[in-house]
Amino acid sequence: MKKNNIPNPDVSVFIKLLDRGFKLSVPADQEKFYRDGYEVFMQRVQQHKLKGKVYGDIEAIALTSIECLVALQRNQEQMDNLVMAFKNRVEKLDETITSAIES
Repeated sequence: MKKNNIPNPDVSVFIKLLDRGFKLSVPADQEKFYRDGYEVFMQRVQQHKLKGKVYGDIEAIALTSIECLVALQRNQEQMDNLVMAFKNRVEKLDETITSAIES
């Protein structure tokens, strides 16, 4: 059976940082992630800027970027741990089934 290779159309997403805007061409099925991610990112930047007015635009963007990377790393670690736990359970289940069949 042959897979249907219909390409996923691209859509434009506009992102503005500081005084520059970027028009990105992203896969249509990922548009929501770009728009939501941009919105949340800008909210976090604003939170940093309002924190005692200590951080300027660049610092707030940098801190938010680092927070995003740390969150991704944390989620990757959690996912790796879940995959390992799942593999261990499958191995135990396989051993249980094998021993039941051999009995």
